[in-house]
Amino acid sequence: MSNPEWSRRDVLKTVGVGAVGLGVGAVALDRMDRYIVGARDADATLAAASVSDTREERIDLSKYTGLTLVVGAYSKATRQSLFSREDVAFVHPDHELSYVDAPASETPPASDQQSGEDQQPSDQVLPWGIDRVDADVAHAEGATGEGVHVGIVDGGITASHPDLEANLADPSVEGNHRAWVECSGDDCEHPWSDDGDHGTHVAGTVAATEGDSGVVGVAPEATLHALKVCGGAGGCRTSDIAGAIRYAADQGWDVVNLSLGGPSESPALQAAGEYARDSGVVLVAAAGNAGRPDSVGYPAAYDEFVAVSATTIDDGIASFSSTGPEVDVAAPGESVCSAVVDGHDVLDGTSMASPHVAGGVAQLLAAGTSPEEVRDRLLDSAEDIGNAEDEQGAGLLDVAAALDYDSDDDGTGDGTGCPA
Repeated sequence: MSNPEWSRRDVLKTVGVGAVGLGVGAVALDRMDRYIVGARDADATLAAASVSDTREERIDLSKYTGLTLVVGAYSKATRQSLFSREDVAFVHPDHELSYVDAPASETPPASDQQSGEDQQPSDQVLPWGIDRVDADVAHAEGATGEGVHVGIVDGGITASHPDLEANLADPSVEGNHRAWVECSGDDCEHPWSDDGDHGTHVAGTVAATEGDSGVVGVAPEATLHALKVCGGAGGCRTSDIAGAIRYAADQGWDVVNLSLGGPSESPALQAAGEYARDSGVVLVAAAGNAGRPDSVGYPAAYDEFVAVSATTIDDGIASFSSTGPEVDVAAPGESVCSAVVDGHDVLDGTSMASPHVAGGVAQLLAAGTSPEEVRDRLLDSAEDIGNAEDEQGAGLLDVAAALDYDSDDDGTGDGTGCPA
């Protein structure tokens, strides 16, 4: 693994910690400094575990990276002692990441949208992004993503949503879904249920079922797995995300979508990404919503992840989208309609762009493309929409072209309209 160099100043600085505990002593842990130790061997793992001020958590990535992540609470002196060991690769804050959403955009021109008055409840809406990436062309050719398993590392999925329940892995089977942060509120069917809309919206873009109502996703017969690492407000711990990535890899799932991120480098997430990639998982991540050059966030900026920027309905780069040389491909991210907990809504963000690509990956894998070939296939078939390479990467995702179907259709479906 190619680890970045970490200065003592970066590694040893303190950060605020959130309300998510490691199983015991959550209140006490909130008042401590929470860090992730990258242990190179068993001795370092034991040392890091033994000096944590609360019960530690271990994430074993040694099969592919040689590292075990030890998550615990450490004083400054303890961190300094651990970092001085040759068998410790890094000691880094357990940062809180967040969804990469943007503020809601202004209502688009009437020509670009379908009003709720015109939209009948029984009609299925073709969101503009699904049409623009030519997923509808793939559907017409019989390509649905069937047999591919997609892990949604996010805020959970609403199991009973009519657009999603047919494609959601059986909730009664232990291990099909998992929560690191449990759903809170009155409408939580499962610990991994969505209590904030975000995960359900992402899942809908990946794999909402094709039918007579609701919306349709890029891969409408892929199987969805909820990996809930974020609470309803969107806070997500680095250690939980790393654990979820490893879990998906160990389950043998095919694709993982991460519509979350942060500005700080994280060797723990890079290591988890390497573990998953070498296990055969394709990782797709939102580039971020910093809205300026050279601002792609983490984990998207790492080579182990396919980094996705966001486009508008007229093929521009969304004003909020992070850009930079790490961007691999672009996808629709502004005014995207999809499922939410209580129905449907339009949201903005590279969070909305990333699942278009995750669905495209599912389509490629279902068609027999190997995980090692997927990135090149996506990039080679992407449509040049006239933006700078740092903004669009290889271009706009084109699912039909990636599958060798005619991709001359540049339509935008039902615009930014959403089901009534």
